[in-house]
Amino acid sequence: MDEELFDDIPDEAPESEEAPFRRRYRKKKKRKIPVARILAALFALFLLVYASMLIYTSNFTMLETEQADFYELSDCVEAEAFILRDEEYITNSKKGIISYTLSDGEKVNAGGTVARLFSSEKEVEDWQKYNDVKSELTLLEQMTSTSDSMFVNLDTVDAQIRKKITDYKNETAQNKLNGASAKLELLRLFNERTVVTGGSANFDERIAQLREELDSIHVSEGVGSVKSKKSGFFGSKLDGFESALDYTKAEKLSADDVKAAVMKEPPSDAVGKIVKTINWYLLCPVTSEQALTIASGDTVVDVSIPRVMSSSIPATVLGVNQSSKTADGLLVMKSDYMDGTIADIRRENITIKTYTYSGLRVSKSAIHEDYINVYDYDENGNKTGQARKEKVQGVYVVHGKRLQFVQVKIIYSDNDFVICSDDPTDPEILGSNTITLHDTVVVKGKELYDGKIVR
Repeated sequence: MDEELFDDIPDEAPESEEAPFRRRYRKKKKRKIPVARILAALFALFLLVYASMLIYTSNFTMLETEQADFYELSDCVEAEAFILRDEEYITNSKKGIISYTLSDGEKVNAGGTVARLFSSEKEVEDWQKYNDVKSELTLLEQMTSTSDSMFVNLDTVDAQIRKKITDYKNETAQNKLNGASAKLELLRLFNERTVVTGGSANFDERIAQLREELDSIHVSEGVGSVKSKKSGFFGSKLDGFESALDYTKAEKLSADDVKAAVMKEPPSDAVGKIVKTINWYLLCPVTSEQALTIASGDTVVDVSIPRVMSSSIPATVLGVNQSSKTADGLLVMKSDYMDGTIADIRRENITIKTYTYSGLRVSKSAIHEDYINVYDYDENGNKTGQARKEKVQGVYVVHGKRLQFVQVKIIYSDNDFVICSDDPTDPEILGSNTITLHDTVVVKGKELYDGKIVR
C-alpha cells in the first residue's frame, strides 16, 4: 500500500537539466457577488446620505436675504413748456457801444443803470477788465475778513461745488459761460472748503497785486448810460416772444393759444428787457391722459429742465385748461424761482415729478401673508381684552437666530420690488412691529413661519 503512494513520483530525475522544474497549481474559481447584495449595499448608502441630509437641513435653514434700504421713486410726465414772463423792453436811442453792468437775472431798481455806452472797443475792454479785477479784489478782501468766523457744513460746500461745476459745463456747451464770474465763484467755494477742513488761505500777495493792477487801468466814464424805467430782473437776450402772449391772461390760455404764439421782431432800439415780477408761468400742452395724471397729483411739483440746469425747481399746478374731460389741454404752472438761466429760456423740454414714493425697498418675493396678534388699547395705552388673529401682508425678518413676521404697508408695487412705508405709527399697521431701515429680510426660503429658528 505504501508503494501505491509513490506511484506518481518518477524514479529518476529528468535527463535534461535545462528543462525547468515546474510546479503545478490548481486554478481557483472566481467567486460571483450576487446582484441582490450589490443593490442592498447601494440602498443602504442612499439611506445613510438621505438621513445625513435630513439631519443637516433640520439644524441649518438655508435662506436668501437682503437689506431693507431707503428708496425714492417718482411718477414723471414729459412735456414741452412755453415760459411766459411779465417782460418789458429796455430801449436806448443814444449812440455808443454797449457794455452791460448787470448779469442776466440780476435785480435792478427803477432808474437803475443796466449798461454803459462807450465810444470805442478799447474803452469797453478797459471797463470790463477794470470790473473783473475789482470783483476779484472785493471777493478776496471779503474772504480774508470772514474766514476766521466761517462755519459751513463740509457736505454742503462739496454739493455746491459739484453743482457749480455741472452748471458751468452746461453753460459752456451753450456758450453762456461768464469766465470771470465762474472763476470767482469757484474760488469762493474752494476757500470755504479749505477753511472748513482746518486749513487757511493767505491772499495778501494776490490782493496787493490786484490793487496795483486796478490803479494802472485807465477807465473812461463813457458817453452815456442805459437805465431801466421799471424795477425787476434784468435780461440782456431777446427772442421775439416777449409780447407773444398776454401775461395777465396766463391762467386762462389754451393749448391752441400757445401753439399759435409767434415770434415778433423786437423794437429796433431794444437793448434788453426787464422781468417785472418774480412769478412766471410754465405753459405745457398735454394729452388727456397726462392731464388726468397731473390733476390727481400734488399741487406743488418738482420741475426739471435738463438742458439748462442739473437740479429741479418747485412749481405750483394751477390747473389744466380743457374743453372737455376727454380733450387735450394746457397745463398751467407757476413758479417764483428766478436766476440768470430762468430769465433767458423760452421753449424747453421739461420733466414734471407729479408724485414721489419714499420708503423701504424690498423684493416682491419677500412679501407673504401670515397671522399676527392684534390687541385693543384703552385711552391710556393699556391692552384691553384678548388678542385676536388678523391675516396681513408682511415680511420675515431675521432677528438673532429666529424669524419674526412683521406687517408692512405697501405704498408702491412693481414687477420686481415694492416700497413699504417706514412709519410705524401708520394706522394701517395693526401690530406693534413693522419693517425698519436695514432690517435683514428673507427673500427666499422654505417653510417660513414666525419664531422659526435659523442658523
